Amino acid sequence: MAVAVLLQLAVVVQLLCAVVASALNQDGILLLSFKLSLAGDPLGSLSDWGYTDANPCSWNGIVCDSESRVVSVVLPNAQLVGPVARELGFVERLRHLDLSGNALNGSVPADLFRAPELRVLSLAGNGLTGPLPEPQAGQLRSLRALNLAGNALSGAVPRNLVTLPSLTAVSLAGNFFSGEVPGGEVSPALQILDVSANLLNGTLPADLSGAGLRYVNLSSNRIAGGIPAEMAARLPANVTIDLSYNNLTGAVPTVAPFSTQRADAFEGNAELCGAPLERLCSFASASAVEPPRNGTKSPPAIAAIPQGPHH
Repeated sequence: MAVAVLLQLAVVVQLLCAVVASALNQDGILLLSFKLSLAGDPLGSLSDWGYTDANPCSWNGIVCDSESRVVSVVLPNAQLVGPVARELGFVERLRHLDLSGNALNGSVPADLFRAPELRVLSLAGNGLTGPLPEPQAGQLRSLRALNLAGNALSGAVPRNLVTLPSLTAVSLAGNFFSGEVPGGEVSPALQILDVSANLLNGTLPADLSGAGLRYVNLSSNRIAGGIPAEMAARLPANVTIDLSYNNLTGAVPTVAPFSTQRADAFEGNAELCGAPLERLCSFASASAVEPPRNGTKSPPAIAAIPQGPHH
């Protein structure tokens, strides 16, 4: 603990000295705090980040607006080692933050959600751990795409994450999230929800609804029980749903959107039966209802959420 405190003090002292010695603007100072917090930059991706510039607009991975304010920090696959600095959340006009495919560790700092104009946030493919902070009222109102897949995050999925007003795509796949699948109504803007390959348990939420949903991936979890027919009335008929490799039981409801999925959307559930599976049910399931007269065909599954343009 003492060593960590001393390291933090050393970073602060370096920053204070830099502020006195240079004319670097506030955004640049905040970005340098991120650089100084890192334990490694083996590719030298941040080698041109320094105190002598008036602003960081010429630095690798940085894009500014016409007023020399940082709007984009894009440094994927740069082999950066260390934590995600909380100071990044104070870059006031930051819209696009992509630090995916690095070796970042520690937790997702709650202050990261303070960036008022953040639209794309990707920290996928790192070694981040711990719970995901719950966005506070008024935060992340501009966020459109969130990709935290392929980390080691744990705890419950924050319920208000899927109600953010502008969010269109979220992937939390390949982590250690546990607890139940968030139920209730998601944001009308949300189209892609991927929480596959986690440790989610409990039952499917019968009240899950969202008018804009196009792809919902709940595969490779520990979800048990039947598939509630009530979900069909609350989900778009053309949504693609993947429920494979869980512990689901009973009959697949014979109504869209469940009746229009491919068989592999339900495979890996040993006690699930009924079309489109080849395994027939030997009993009448209360969850099965009559199909509509005009069923619609599901679109192909969406493989990835939007990352935004790389600069």
